[in-house]
Amino acid sequence: MTTAPRTLHLASPADLLPAAGGAPQLPAPAALLLDFGGVVVTTVSRATWSQELAEDVVARAATLGARLDAGSVAESLRAGRSALSMWKNAASRRLAPRELAPAEIVGDFLLADLPDPVRRTLALDAGELLATMATLVSEHHQRPGIDELLAECAARRIPLGIVSNAHSGRAHRAILADLGLDRFFGVQVYSDEVGIRKPHPGMIRLAAEGLGVALPQAWYVGDTLDRDVVAARRAGVGAVVITRDRRTDTPPFRIAEAPDLVLETPEGLIAPLRAALDSAASGRGAAGGPTTATAPGTEPPAGDPSAAALSSADSAGAAPVPSRRGRPAVLLDHGGVITLSTPNPARDEEVGALIVALSERIGHPIDLETAARAVAEGWERHRARKRARDTRDLDASADPSHRHDEIDPAVLWGDLVGEGLPEPLRAALRLDGAQFSLALHRAKSVPAPRPGALELIRWCREQGIVVGIVSNTISGRGVREILARYGVLADLGPSAYSDEIGVRKPGREIFEAALGGLDADPADVLYVGDKSVNDGRGGKDAGIGTVCLLRGGKDSDEELAQALAGGFADHVLDSPDALIALLVERVREAARPSVAAGAHPAAP
Repeated sequence: MTTAPRTLHLASPADLLPAAGGAPQLPAPAALLLDFGGVVVTTVSRATWSQELAEDVVARAATLGARLDAGSVAESLRAGRSALSMWKNAASRRLAPRELAPAEIVGDFLLADLPDPVRRTLALDAGELLATMATLVSEHHQRPGIDELLAECAARRIPLGIVSNAHSGRAHRAILADLGLDRFFGVQVYSDEVGIRKPHPGMIRLAAEGLGVALPQAWYVGDTLDRDVVAARRAGVGAVVITRDRRTDTPPFRIAEAPDLVLETPEGLIAPLRAALDSAASGRGAAGGPTTATAPGTEPPAGDPSAAALSSADSAGAAPVPSRRGRPAVLLDHGGVITLSTPNPARDEEVGALIVALSERIGHPIDLETAARAVAEGWERHRARKRARDTRDLDASADPSHRHDEIDPAVLWGDLVGEGLPEPLRAALRLDGAQFSLALHRAKSVPAPRPGALELIRWCREQGIVVGIVSNTISGRGVREILARYGVLADLGPSAYSDEIGVRKPGREIFEAALGGLDADPADVLYVGDKSVNDGRGGKDAGIGTVCLLRGGKDSDEELAQALAGGFADHVLDSPDALIALLVERVREAARPSVAAGAHPAAP
């Protein structure tokens, strides 16, 4: 016997009004926390997303010499998205679900059917791929009443935050900015940026901390029962509001918790908000407890229509990557090798101005002098920690498991830069840490391509030699922006950045992440850096066959000579394009026919 899935019928806004026709009595909020999709925006699916994204994947794979069929890649993307939807529904049953890392979403779900080297390489660029996917999958349209609601909150000085499950918080931030709405929100909390997802109550708690309000003083507005209502109840907010959207009435399983108020659109929230605020201002307070919507549960659906889209692990049918054993591959450092930078003396003030703007949005303003000083002192604390860590590296008793950990953006901005700042501002800085790291990366110096670097990259592309990146940086996204301006981003293969991998050079893991995207033996890889320890010792410890160090970078000629003599470098070069001569010889060696054991070469 087949049981059809039941549809949840929530009470309408009219059913929630008192008999006299007044607004439901909710406690006056000190802050509003809004979901993104279903509240601020609604989405309309785009049928062509998988084909468009497949073309991007095919182009990225081409840098590895892999020829993929766009139709097969599109099938893998659709199957992966369907499986991902099932995982999200299952995760919303958990008490404290974690968010998948971007590399897991790309490597284990979306591109699971692709050849391993391609899958591993594209997983390194997962953040870029997911940001692109977010705008291709759906059109985003602002929901009715949002402008008026945000204006009302601004007029009454009610701080606002976003709390949203997202595979690309970066894309959500860009959409808000395009709509001109980002200026209203003091904090934006996205699951991919904080590592947990609703119904984990921690996301709502983080937003409240960033706005400096107690949870019972906040309203949470969402559109789903299994994620939003449950998360808000667990967090203990003052009121839980639902604005109906396409997923509201079809939760994946029975939900016991109910919202305090159900509205058809955010437009309906303005009247209850005004009533609660005006009541509190007049001293009357809320009359009784909140009015609760009746929310009958549902039975688990008998079947998920998205399941029909799942295909077998072989469904992509992608053409295999041709073997490149014996062929050379190249890995490059970024700073000092591809780019030379001139420090920007206005760095602290430029980033400080962004902190001032954030402090004003959350209602805890500081002045520019204080903010700029915090940036300067926080960055120096970070540098001092790195110097201390590098000294410990020489001590064999140091804990090897965390010796090369990259700093968490939340620690850099909330703890090091935020030291001495108001606690709500520190909490907000933790939430926006990755965004501030990008801003600092953009502001700290003026980049320019090192002579010979772009010529090397383009020559390798013409010869079919894969080039990847291994770089210590506070913002891999910022490095990609620079490479895109140079016009070579599309020419690059696996790119491992320390802020995304979580490990800095000379740690093996960051090298291994890039090597994993190459269909080449590490012995056939040539790596170019400019530091004897991070690049020389790090490259050799990772098993890279040829390590080259460049003059004119961070290390002196004497230090480079010592690395060469100590076996941490094979060559010291004057220019990046000096590598071409070494590559020409490697290509010739790879092209020479091997003589089988026991065979005699043919007579001339």
